[in-house]
Amino acid sequence: GAQPSTGAITVGIPPVTDLGNLFAAQSLGYFKSRGLTVKITYLNGGAALIPAMESGSVAIGESNLVSVLQAQQQHLGIKCFAGGWRSPTAAQLSLVVSPKFAASVTSASGLAGKTVAVNALNNSNQLVTDKYLQAHGVNPASVHFIGLAYPDMPAALSSGRVAAAIIDEPFTTIVTKTQGSKLLAAEPDQAIAAHALYACFVASSSWLSTHRQLAAKFVAAIDQANSYAAAHPAYVPSILPKYTSVSASMAGHVTLPDFTTQITAAEVEPWSKAAAEFKMTNSVIAPSSIITLVPPAGGS
Repeated sequence: GAQPSTGAITVGIPPVTDLGNLFAAQSLGYFKSRGLTVKITYLNGGAALIPAMESGSVAIGESNLVSVLQAQQQHLGIKCFAGGWRSPTAAQLSLVVSPKFAASVTSASGLAGKTVAVNALNNSNQLVTDKYLQAHGVNPASVHFIGLAYPDMPAALSSGRVAAAIIDEPFTTIVTKTQGSKLLAAEPDQAIAAHALYACFVASSSWLSTHRQLAAKFVAAIDQANSYAAAHPAYVPSILPKYTSVSASMAGHVTLPDFTTQITAAEVEPWSKAAAEFKMTNSVIAPSSIITLVPPAGGS
């Protein structure tokens, strides 16, 4: 018979390949087999997600941890209920230099006085850049940040409107393989932590308390997709053109993150400390305060 309406979930995500496991769970029917109807809607990162969740247009999202820490400071009741992904070793969420500045900006010190694009101001990618600059002896205050959505970064880089950007896949591959941008740091968030847990799946406390079984089934479907993707490395690249702007020819070159549903307070802590250090939160937010872990529900 018809699925109950409560099995419908709208998920809000940025248009990046880091959600390859979500696309796989959708494509492989792992949500459907659990009685879930998942609708994917595209947003400009965690900064746009929180208002969408507050308005109720989106139930679940994937967000960087900094946005969740900021939401916690504002008592918005947004919680990480499962991990999203960790940074791999290869170029994925990367710091790249415009081809117009490639000759002059060859190290972190070259960014002093320059304009750097991040997908949202006073958020995770700006924080990553701050920590990266600090780690390389450059005063982060000497860099001018502007906010640009990921899909708008390639044009800004190729024209030289910005000297550099923290850009995510598939755009990292597009700008470095086809537009002449140079990789300055493959994984600048190593300045926060090695293989940092960057993102988590989020929902409001109230939604989680009334839809815990749905959330548990969602996590189980993602876990299943993570296992499938690990066992079949060619699968996620094969479906990327359907879900993102990446072309079929480019999809095989895209670096995927390390998918995980795990999240611990210890993994949140370096972000919490860095966010307070660079005044993106007023104080160090208790890492455990943003986590409401939902274990996966068994069987399909």
